[in-house]
Amino acid sequence: MDPKHKADEPAASLRQRAEASARLEPPAEPELAPEAMRRALHELRVHQIELEMQNDELRRSHAELALSRARYFDLYDQAPVGYCSVSAEGRILESNRTAEGMLGADRGELVSQPFTRYIFSADQDLFYLHRQQAFREDATRLCDLRMVRRDGTVLWVRLTITAARIPWGLQEEASGGARVLRIVLGDISERKRLEGENARLEASLQEARKLETLGILAGGIAHDFNNLLTTILGNANMGALAAPPEGEMAAFFEAIEKASLRAADLTRQLLAYAGKGKLLVTGVDLGILVQEITLLLAASIPSRVTLRCDLADRLPLVKGDPDQLRQIVLNLITNAAEAFGSVPGQGLITVRTREEAVDAAGISDPRWLLPLSPGPYVTLEVADTGLGMSPEVEARAFDPFFTTKFTGRGLGLAAVIGSLRSHGGSMMVRTEPGQGASFKLYLPAAN
Repeated sequence: MDPKHKADEPAASLRQRAEASARLEPPAEPELAPEAMRRALHELRVHQIELEMQNDELRRSHAELALSRARYFDLYDQAPVGYCSVSAEGRILESNRTAEGMLGADRGELVSQPFTRYIFSADQDLFYLHRQQAFREDATRLCDLRMVRRDGTVLWVRLTITAARIPWGLQEEASGGARVLRIVLGDISERKRLEGENARLEASLQEARKLETLGILAGGIAHDFNNLLTTILGNANMGALAAPPEGEMAAFFEAIEKASLRAADLTRQLLAYAGKGKLLVTGVDLGILVQEITLLLAASIPSRVTLRCDLADRLPLVKGDPDQLRQIVLNLITNAAEAFGSVPGQGLITVRTREEAVDAAGISDPRWLLPLSPGPYVTLEVADTGLGMSPEVEARAFDPFFTTKFTGRGLGLAAVIGSLRSHGGSMMVRTEPGQGASFKLYLPAAN
């Protein structure tokens, strides 16, 4: 039988019983005067009109209520921020579509789930703190934390948490109490990304200012010191010529001359760090230069460390000062050899050269230590399997005279950065504690 017929059956039965009762007990016909009859008919007509007007008003009210409810749910579901109602126990009672989209779950998956299920584990204590304060103080709480979508991706969200009374007829056992949390979820992932970019840019700017200041200081000291060394070295030469060849004075003058030459080498490093060294620019074959340096250092590298070269054939020439480029390679390989320290077992240093192109998208990588222009480059990478560097050490690795070993080691990597700046190149560093380090230099290829 049709379900509609089943639903109409009780009404039809009631009507039949009513008609049978009416036949058994016919109503008494009142004796009314014509005037009374007219008044009764008039009253009935008025009541009928009133009922019709009330029905029209009721239908209008129902239509307005339906429209208002539709507008409310449209505003609620399509709001630009997420809304969730959370019970005192921490379970989700209601959510809008924006919240569902943010968390990557539909309403059926969200309702009755713990709200903390979607909060990043490290930030859950922060949410608990603000939740308790919202209940205790009846005040709106704001907090920024990370939430985890159903697919595992993390997004930053600003939560606006307010404690409220339940306005609908939910059972206390279902809601966890008479009060709930109204939580507004605003996606601030893009803002956090921009803040991170701004922080990195600010750090880069501070670093550039520091290096510029140190460079000016180093350049000024180097120039003045070089003038003093010229006088010292000249007088030492004159004294050596005037002193008897076999006397003690000749040995003293020779020691002064050697110390002056070492000091002059230090001033050249200072000028290289400041980017003000005199460059004797010529075309340099980086592969041949690396082979010369590795042959020179082979005897000084610990026997348990293997030095391996992976050099590309037919590399373009690099425009630069051969002495400064030689010092760069020497510093990097020496630094790599010293990175093994007390690491047990065999170690490996790999020196690799390649030809690479850097495009406009590549120069925006935040890992560049110096600004770079798009174009063809010859790369030199020195990678080791040594101790690696912690983030704190890496941040200071290019500071002048900074070292994790014994003091008095000179400029070290700071001179490398200065020389790279003079040659229009740059560098990327990859390192982790216990995982070794890689220093990759980019030098402009000669046209």
